[in-house]
Amino acid sequence: MKKLLYILSVFVLFSCEDDIIVQLADADPILAFDAWIYRKAEKQTINITRTNAYFDGTAPEGVTGASVLVVDADGTVYPFNEEEPGVYSWLPADEADSFGTVGQTYFLDVQIEGKQYGSISKMGRVPEIDSITWRFEEGSFGLEDFYVAEFWARDFEGEGDAYWIKSWKNGTYLNKPTEINLSFDGAFSPGGNADGLTFIQPIRDSINPFETDEDDEFIPPFTGPEEEDSVYVEINSITPEAWFFWNQVIIQTDRPGSFGELFATSLANVESNIQTTDDEQIVGFFCVSAVKGFGRKFTEDAIREVPE
Repeated sequence: MKKLLYILSVFVLFSCEDDIIVQLADADPILAFDAWIYRKAEKQTINITRTNAYFDGTAPEGVTGASVLVVDADGTVYPFNEEEPGVYSWLPADEADSFGTVGQTYFLDVQIEGKQYGSISKMGRVPEIDSITWRFEEGSFGLEDFYVAEFWARDFEGEGDAYWIKSWKNGTYLNKPTEINLSFDGAFSPGGNADGLTFIQPIRDSINPFETDEDDEFIPPFTGPEEEDSVYVEINSITPEAWFFWNQVIIQTDRPGSFGELFATSLANVESNIQTTDDEQIVGFFCVSAVKGFGRKFTEDAIREVPE
């Protein structure tokens, strides 16, 4: 019996070395909405495209000729005009104006070839960022000493505030799936105990680019103020539904790979909050966000002393 198990084990190991060519059935294109609008004094854009096949690396086809409106609960209409195929934009009348008002509800109204698509989103409140600091971390296990950046902000009192925290190092946006930084009431998820308090440390630390080199060795995010690095952080208010959406995006895009895929969540489209009159499949999301940002250069006085 042991000999048989050994033979089967060897067979399985050698079998895993074979190349497997996956043949996927052709899928019909579906509508994809990128309808994230921010309370900023700048042009806001909604992108509408049709999806490609899974292994098709070409740019998706933009949907032309659509009527795209955002309307608030008081009846104010924000028309998004077609700028190029699939790209619809709204520009404030005054360069100092920003889109929308915190606490207001907004409706997305899109007409494509006589068919209506719609969604709803409320602009939530967003806290001010008080400061950005760095703390020293002593290297171990052969690693050199390094520094970690932190942002400091306090969640509002009262449950239900969700946030998407974006960060830039030296002007480069950290946009990997592992760098999507979400918070709910100052913690990771609803029901935590950080409501009304300073954002918890793992959330504060997630503004750093934790990366590895080609040898899978850890690359320190910051090595010292003499490098003249800088960090910029934005807190974007999002709806609880958008918080759930981004968590599903993380699951679908931050894949374990290799053998771990056998036990990972199956690949699937993330559920959209955009509705239509029938059962047409749609991907993408509509959300309006208030934004607060803060930036700082890494200097000696930005280092925070941590009590031992």
